[in-house]
Amino acid sequence: MKLHYLGTAAAERVPGIFCNCRVCNYAREKGGRELRTQTQTMIDDGDLLIDFPGDSYLHLREHNLNFNDIEHLLITHWHSDHFYAEDLAFRMGPYANDLEKKLTVYGNKTVRQFFDRAFDLEEMTDVERIDFKELAPFERYLIGKYTVYTLPAVHGKQENDCFIYVIERDGKRLFYTHDTGFPSEEVLDYLEANQLKIDAISLDCTGQGLDYVGGVHMNIHENLRLIEALKKRSLCDEKTINIISHFSHNGGMTYEEMKDMADEYQLITAYDGMTIEI
Repeated sequence: MKLHYLGTAAAERVPGIFCNCRVCNYAREKGGRELRTQTQTMIDDGDLLIDFPGDSYLHLREHNLNFNDIEHLLITHWHSDHFYAEDLAFRMGPYANDLEKKLTVYGNKTVRQFFDRAFDLEEMTDVERIDFKELAPFERYLIGKYTVYTLPAVHGKQENDCFIYVIERDGKRLFYTHDTGFPSEEVLDYLEANQLKIDAISLDCTGQGLDYVGGVHMNIHENLRLIEALKKRSLCDEKTINIISHFSHNGGMTYEEMKDMADEYQLITAYDGMTIEI
């Protein structure tokens, strides 16, 4: 399984769209890996795309992508930095011509509401071009070449409106935890009961080195605590690849500073454009 991190920031991006903090000004000056766009991840060169933020068009240009090749789009939750459905409405004619493939969008009930709203505003739908499949929590689905387990996130309204996922293909499993606070015991129990041993974890690290980030995101300390909790349940081990992503400038650390801290714990610090095989 190949992961391509198209974007690795929280909603405001780095530099923040309206911010003059130290981290944002350093990113403007330094460029490169210090620049972060809204979080989006592509798996196996487009067999599965996770999330569709407002920065999707930028990702398309930056990474020379063709979204028309993608048939399966998995959405974590309804916040606009993860799901900007208004751009998906441009898949309708006459905005898009000569489409060869149908795009199916997968998400929970709340995501469905935001999907429907965008197409209602355009006053057009075409299920031959784009369709929506609603997902329920604590279920297993076959999505293209992947088996996907749906888990409630500690985020948003905390009413099953935000999901995290275990994504499985060819015997490899990814635990994708953006956006969430520390997962509930119910989620950890479900992983253990279904013996979902993890080969790689993509961890929400919005808070970086902060002591507390509001309970709906994680920091590096909670990342490490989650890894240990999974180890105690035999759900990961020393071979598991641990990646941290979804960074906010309010976390207070540059890419270089974050990497220095993460390296001490054998955590991989994601950056825009990073690819990794698991």
